[in-house]
Amino acid sequence: MSNLKIVIPSHKRHDRVFAKKLVNNPIICVAESQADLYRQYNPECEIVTHPDDVIGLIPKRNWMARHFGDLMMLDDDVHVVKTLFCEKGETGVIRDPDQITHIIESLYELACLLDVHLFGFTSAISPVMYNEWGYYSLSKMITGCAYGVRYNKNVWWNEEIRLKEDFWISCYMKFKERRILTDLRYNFAQKGTFVNAGGLAAFRNQEEERRSILFIKKHFGDSINIKGATNNGKDKTKQLVEYNISCKFKF
Repeated sequence: MSNLKIVIPSHKRHDRVFAKKLVNNPIICVAESQADLYRQYNPECEIVTHPDDVIGLIPKRNWMARHFGDLMMLDDDVHVVKTLFCEKGETGVIRDPDQITHIIESLYELACLLDVHLFGFTSAISPVMYNEWGYYSLSKMITGCAYGVRYNKNVWWNEEIRLKEDFWISCYMKFKERRILTDLRYNFAQKGTFVNAGGLAAFRNQEEERRSILFIKKHFGDSINIKGATNNGKDKTKQLVEYNISCKFKF
């Protein structure tokens, strides 16, 4: 029997936990003061609470990793999973909880086999970005809305930053353990990342984004590249593109 727990960290979105419909037996993790509301709106889910003084997503991730040990974290606004190796004309959309749970547990089992402590899925959104000869990676970054850890001393998020904690943990684990596991076949898509009330919406803005990126660059130096602005008007994050970053370590 798998030791993996599929956990949905949530904050003030008791009536909008979309991710619970995607997997079997999800656990919703919330502050103690919000537990009653979450139980009222999500009676089919187990609710695990953390102390109210654990404030913000990054401290919550640290608490969950210590509490659960081995877990896959799904953001509450994840609403669909897409396969990138679909045939032309197919949507690639997966909504069957059995299938998605199997995809997650299979990646976890591979992480155990390879003794990798950070694992997740691709941020690529289109089949044209998929390389059929490279469907797993030990060097690419994970996407923040759906990733997991096998807890050890290196699984740690720096609580001085508020945003881009997925980028932080990817860089940190690359530096400490030289590898993370990414399944490049599947993308977990979110609903209205930058406009959905609750969660990180209260403090997600340009200045906080900029501060977080400069903080990451301070810690990882020349391995972090800050990308220039783009003119892609269709990009839902266009107000933040001037602060996009990439990572390339020398090993």
